Amino acid sequence: MTVEYESHGLPLDEYQLSRADHRRQGEAEDIAAWVEREVAKAPPWSEERYQQFQELVERWTVPPPWEYMRWRVLRYCGHIQEVERHRRETRPDRGSQDKCCSECGKAPAVIVAFEVIGPVAEPPAAPREKSRNMVSRRGRMGRRTKTELEAENSALRAEVERLRRTAAE
Repeated sequence: MTVEYESHGLPLDEYQLSRADHRRQGEAEDIAAWVEREVAKAPPWSEERYQQFQELVERWTVPPPWEYMRWRVLRYCGHIQEVERHRRETRPDRGSQDKCCSECGKAPAVIVAFEVIGPVAEPPAAPREKSRNMVSRRGRMGRRTKTELEAENSALRAEVERLRRTAAE
């Protein structure tokens, strides 16, 4: 699957905020205020409910680093930062994660311009398939000699014979 990553507002340090940027920031602030009001109205969680939530979070697995792309972004507050998003995302400004500026603390601070940097990490190389005749039982690499194979064959035949006698008794 090939993903074409988008960029917007380059160069970042010369980007001028647009009406759409001001509107999106205002919407994000309105949503954050609404969420705070609703959370304040909610009853406190019981210890049991909190434990259930903790168990749910502990079962959640984080994808490996090679599943993420690094982005250079300009936030509404004017700070340029690096963020990570899943590889399948073509732009970093979708969704609601990390809307807070780590430099000034403005929350929310929407992303107004961005460019892709590259993957966070490269996937590990696929393991090479080892042929069966290249690895002995002891794990030594290299071809086994005819003598070694005959000795192993004799030992296995003797073991089979011993097991047959034991089973017959």
